[in-house]
Amino acid sequence: MGNRESPARKNEQSEELQNSATAHSDDNSAIAAAASLPKVVPSADNDQVASIKSKKMKGKKIIYSLIVTLSCTEDGSKRERELGLTWVPETIADLQDEVQDQFNIPVFDQKLTFGPTTLSSKESIQSYSLRSGDSITVEYTTEADVAVMLETVTFLQKTLTFLESIEPQLLLFPISPELQASLQTEVDVTQFDAFRNAIHSAKSPKRQIADAILYIKAGGLNLLQRLHSATLRLPFKAMPLQVQLLEFQMCQMMWTLSSHTETEAAVLEELKLDNIVQSLFRVSLLPNATISPPPNPHTEWLGDIQLEVINNLIITSTGCLTCVLEYESPNIQIDLASNPKFLEQIEGALQSLPASFKNSYLLAMSLLPALAYNLDTHRYLCKPHVIQSIIRTWKNADPTPENNATRGESVYLKYLAALQISMLCASRHSFTTQYLQINELLEQFLSEADANEIHTHERELGFVLNKYIPYLRVAYMPYYAKKTVQACGSDPRYRNLQMMCIETHVLFFQVILIGERERKRMVDQGLMDYVICLPSVLPVGSRAQQRAKDLVTMLGKEMHLQPPSLNTMARARLAATHFGLDRVLKAPVQELLSEVY
Repeated sequence: MGNRESPARKNEQSEELQNSATAHSDDNSAIAAAASLPKVVPSADNDQVASIKSKKMKGKKIIYSLIVTLSCTEDGSKRERELGLTWVPETIADLQDEVQDQFNIPVFDQKLTFGPTTLSSKESIQSYSLRSGDSITVEYTTEADVAVMLETVTFLQKTLTFLESIEPQLLLFPISPELQASLQTEVDVTQFDAFRNAIHSAKSPKRQIADAILYIKAGGLNLLQRLHSATLRLPFKAMPLQVQLLEFQMCQMMWTLSSHTETEAAVLEELKLDNIVQSLFRVSLLPNATISPPPNPHTEWLGDIQLEVINNLIITSTGCLTCVLEYESPNIQIDLASNPKFLEQIEGALQSLPASFKNSYLLAMSLLPALAYNLDTHRYLCKPHVIQSIIRTWKNADPTPENNATRGESVYLKYLAALQISMLCASRHSFTTQYLQINELLEQFLSEADANEIHTHERELGFVLNKYIPYLRVAYMPYYAKKTVQACGSDPRYRNLQMMCIETHVLFFQVILIGERERKRMVDQGLMDYVICLPSVLPVGSRAQQRAKDLVTMLGKEMHLQPPSLNTMARARLAATHFGLDRVLKAPVQELLSEVY
């Protein structure tokens, strides 16, 4: 379950944390540096950008210029601007770089045309007879915050160079006052604020994605991995607070970058998953205990500030892992689920008494369903102690003075626990000793669950999902349940549990498909027809079937529904009665029918 919007919710908290950490330092240079940072306007449109660029060009002699029509395919707008250069470009790639610099349009999103001819970045200006004063058109989807992204890359490079140069000194106890002052000046984590503000204040999701892709293509993610590796070479207890804060900010940045499906390929290629896991392991989380930072020889105990840094490091590393687990890379799920230390840390997060209830508890719980997307992980996740951790967290989810939870956090935590447990109940790996407890908890949850309330809390807490097949698989779960039924014998309560697991995942679609973006994504993934078929394949008169009927009725009010094809209806029936969803989506209908009849 990808926590797709949570990095945005951390901005204000991060700024407060940085200010508090600086206030406890003997050196105030970080405050001065932050105050001197230029004001960034992440959402500046092309008119503002062109005005800024023209002021920079004032007084310089323009020796080559083109009249450029900027044609935005996203909103249909067209604007005519002058592209003025103080030098003569040689290639189309040179022009694209200037368009990016002057108009904030990323090179990868540009389509340049000269009359009827599309210009190739590999060709020279001369090959198209393109002269100063000519007119070209630039088609693009959205602008990006070019300056902010490139400045962030430069900042990371400078920080990496500095940190590598002082690495031996950071291992000496204590470090000198001069080095402490240099850390405050050189490791200026306020630069991360400009990056986050640009991403999260973008006018549209497409602009967010453009910013992320531009940053990655500029080498930012590679630099981020190298800098992260440099901090991980230092024992956590030996790191000054400023470097601990840097590690947390980097995990938060990677969380942001991994939260878009459009950046999936680039993140998988560059991201060092072991580094994120190491950050999660920086402090061991023990059941029924508060998070305790290890002794730090560099600084006096800073109480809540250092505790908040550690808590946020756990939060952001967990959030990043949750996003990555949604990627189409099954080995990631297996590698993590088969790591006993990793599961112990997640169990510790579920059972610890952290400073921030909603982040530590909810993120740990949201990570488990993402692990369970791959059925091969269930043999690790269905172990009694893992199930018992989920059950215990579920039972303790109600708001109390100790956990400081809101009703929204409590409701959503129970929802996540219900999804996780019902997903594992659909597995071929059984846990017969606990299914009666699960039966009771699911019965109570479903009798009170309201899709609109859960959806509201989901949006308030910033959770967004991108993968739907694992949840639809459970709604078509009878095939997977048969093997578990055999283990549970003829107890009718198990049959009731099976139907409640199905109902829980119908509820999931009631919640998620309230959102217009999610409905569009379901259609794009070719899965909406299988949702529409649910009322016809679920047991007649069951509560799950009624939820499915209510779901289809709601969808009919929000969008124009077409009846599924006969082929899809046949597949849906075969999935529910014989084969399960995974095989039905891949195999020809004739092959499936031949096995049945």
